[in-house]
Amino acid sequence: MSKYKSIKAGLLCFLFFGILANNSCFNPFAPTQAESRFLAPIQAQDDPDDSTAAANVMANFKYAYENNDIDVYENCLDDDFVFIYIDQNRYGQIEIIEVPRDGISGDLYRTRRLFETFNEIRLDTWIPIRSTPEPEDNPEHPGEVWEKWDVNFHLSLRDITGDYNYIQYEASGWALFKLRRSTDGEMRIRIWEDQSVTD
Repeated sequence: MSKYKSIKAGLLCFLFFGILANNSCFNPFAPTQAESRFLAPIQAQDDPDDSTAAANVMANFKYAYENNDIDVYENCLDDDFVFIYIDQNRYGQIEIIEVPRDGISGDLYRTRRLFETFNEIRLDTWIPIRSTPEPEDNPEHPGEVWEKWDVNFHLSLRDITGDYNYIQYEASGWALFKLRRSTDGEMRIRIWEDQSVTD
């Protein structure tokens, strides 16, 4: 009988430690895995007030950069998003470059690579200032009111693990963001015009 109790106790210990080991990586507070189209923004981008919804997009944008969160970043961008910047080194002259949202040379691809390369991204200065919205009678976007926000920022990018030879960059200046309602009712960035200076 004692041999039976000892086998039973051994099995119970084995089961207990097996269950413990199996669940040791389980975090009940971790968010569930979901595709990006099912993720809700950190702050509501569908607020009925345009200025509040736009301010929330700007907050989500900052969050996405500082947390290397490509899903939140993607949700900040309109389907027709365009990033505009001035390349002062392109063939020895100044040239305005327009980058679309999608594709191999698109902004999402570039930002994903940026998030993979730099594991510390800081926007220590991030001051969004609302400008007068563009009215719906604007011939460039008839029937749509576009929010306009000027942002004063200082961006710091650092590879602190050394995976990319500890590279770091900084940029500061101004950026102009134009936002509109997407078909799902959420405010998103339609145009981001960078006016920064890179160090």
